[in-house]
This record gives sequence, C-alpha cells and structure tokens, in this order.
Amino acid sequence: MLREAFTATMKDPEFLAEAKKANLDLNPVSGEEAESTIHGLFKLQPNLVARLREILVPRK
Repeated sequence: MLREAFTATMKDPEFLAEAKKANLDLNPVSGEEAESTIHGLFKLQPNLVARLREILVPRK
C-alpha cells in the first residue's frame, strides 16, 4: 500500500510541479530497488559505513 502511494505521488502532476518550483531533483526508484539498496547497506564493511557517515552526515 505504501509503495503504491509513493509510486502514485511520483507520477502526480501537481507534486511534480511543486518539486520543480522548489528545485528538487527527483530520481525515484521502485520499492523493490529501495529495499535491495537498503539490504545492501547492512552488508557493508564497517570502514565503508564510517566513510559514508562522513560524507552523508552533516558536521555540527
């Protein structure tokens, strides 16, 4: 149900127009692709996780 709602939102003309006005770069993936990516993250080596954290988490 959530995947269907997400997919519908990514096709909604009003949502896409608002995203464009906000200069959002949307590159949605399917639920299956997202699930696969997330599962892959749990298999990463600890040193790669630390490096990703450095890149993705803003410093305070």
